[in-house]
Amino acid sequence: MIARQSAGFFFALFLQSMSMRHLLSSQQLSVENITEILDMASTFLTPTGLQPTAQRALVDKRFVLAFFEPSTRTRLSFETAIDRLGASSVVFSQAGSSVEKGETLQETIHTIEAMGFDGIIIRHADNGVHEQVASYTKMSVINAGEGSTAHPTQALLDASTIREQFGRIRGINVVITGDLLHSRVARSNADVLSRMGANIAYCAPDQLCPHDAQFAQLRRFDNVRDAMQWADVVYLLRIQRERISADIVPSLDEYRKKYAITRELALDQPHVMIMHPGPVNVGVELDEEVLLAKQCLIHRQVTHGVAVRMAILEKIFSDND
Repeated sequence: MIARQSAGFFFALFLQSMSMRHLLSSQQLSVENITEILDMASTFLTPTGLQPTAQRALVDKRFVLAFFEPSTRTRLSFETAIDRLGASSVVFSQAGSSVEKGETLQETIHTIEAMGFDGIIIRHADNGVHEQVASYTKMSVINAGEGSTAHPTQALLDASTIREQFGRIRGINVVITGDLLHSRVARSNADVLSRMGANIAYCAPDQLCPHDAQFAQLRRFDNVRDAMQWADVVYLLRIQRERISADIVPSLDEYRKKYAITRELALDQPHVMIMHPGPVNVGVELDEEVLLAKQCLIHRQVTHGVAVRMAILEKIFSDND
C-alpha cells in the first residue's frame, strides 16, 4: 500500500494556482469549480444523448490511460471524451509491462512522460497514488478511481445526472445503498453532492457501513424500503457476492429483502430515481426489469460520463495553456 502523503502537500499542490492542473480528488474542487464543470458538460449533451458535433478543443494533446485495475465504463468513457475533443490516446496495459517485471511506478511514469504525453489518466488500487504521481510528473494527472477513497469523475457525472433530472441538486434527498465500506464512489459522491446542497443518507448492513467521520453525522436507514419513503434518488452500490456470507449478510435472500431494488419496490415508488455506477450485479442489488424502468437513470449516467470527462479535460488544458 502506498503511504498517504501529508495534507499539506495536497493543499499546496492545489494552491499553486487556482487553475486546475490535475484532478486528484473531489475535495480539491470548490463549489464554483464543480458548477463550472457541470455547466460546461451540459453544453455537450442533448436530451437523448451527446451533441452530434465533436468539440475539437484539444487537437494537439496526447493522453495515456493507465488502468491498473479492470474497467470498462470509465476507460471507454475517457477514450470517447478524448476522441470527441480531437485529442489522441494510448492505453497502457500492466499485463506484460515492465511493472510486472519489477519496474517501479515512478520509473514507468517517467518513461511515459518521455514519450511526450500531456496527460495521464490513472486507475489504481492503492490510496494516495495519484498525489504521488502528481508530485513527480510534468503531465496532468486525472484520477479515474483510487483505492477505497476517491472517484471524482464518477461523482461529477452523478451530480450532472441529478441536476439534469431535477433541475437542481440543492435540497434533493439521496440515499447511498450497499457496500459503502469499500466504496470510493460513496465517498466522492457524499462529498460532491453534500457540498452542492443535497441531503445525503445511507443504507447498509452493519458490517458494510463506513467508519469515516464523513458519514458519522449522516442519517442511516435500516432498509431500502424505508429509505425510498424519504429519497428522491436511491444510489445503489455494487456488492460482491463473496461478501454475502454469515459474517456480513446471512444469505442473498436476506440481503435482497433489506437492500435491493426489486421490480415490485420500483413500481411502488415510481417517483424515486435509481442510479448505479456500474457494472450492475443483476439479481443482487437490482432486478433486471428495473434497468428498463423510466425512473432508472443508469444509462443516462453513462452519457453524462462522457460529457463530464470532456468538460474536465477541456478545463484542465484551457486553464494551463
